[in-house]
Amino acid sequence: MDMNFKTSQSNAFLCKVSDASTAKPIGVFSAQTPNENPYKALFNPKGYNFLNMPMSEFKNILNEIIQLERDIRISKWGEGARPDEFSYQLNRIANAIATTQFNGKIDISCYFLKRVEEAKEMIGEDCISFIQVHNSISQLYNTVLQLTSEEGFRAIQNKALAHLKNQQAFA
Repeated sequence: MDMNFKTSQSNAFLCKVSDASTAKPIGVFSAQTPNENPYKALFNPKGYNFLNMPMSEFKNILNEIIQLERDIRISKWGEGARPDEFSYQLNRIANAIATTQFNGKIDISCYFLKRVEEAKEMIGEDCISFIQVHNSISQLYNTVLQLTSEEGFRAIQNKALAHLKNQQAFA
């Protein structure tokens, strides 16, 4: 079930954006990366503040993670390989926010949490449909939490480094 979160600037919810000076950056990366690196957005020496980030920056990071997962899958299994569950969830997140535009910074996790809360409010006559929507959006939220955590983002960086080193070994 694909969802597209269409929100406007005047949407009723506003997540409280954290002060950039107090938020600890995620994924600070100061090590050397190969010159040929299609995943540069994943290796920022200043790290990332997912609590105070433009949606467009999150989309860029997400797209590079999706590309990384695709490149790894193709290198292991070939062009016709099907995405795993994590890749599937990443693509669902990208599809959900594809047309979402904000002119400012937001708390990325809070944005998805609000979508979960909105799904809870959809209780109506069709309870089964509500449960499916809520579960689907909750899965997206859990994946976002994984992506925006220090441990989760560090794992993605390590995966990208290993893939880049593997590609250099075969070049």
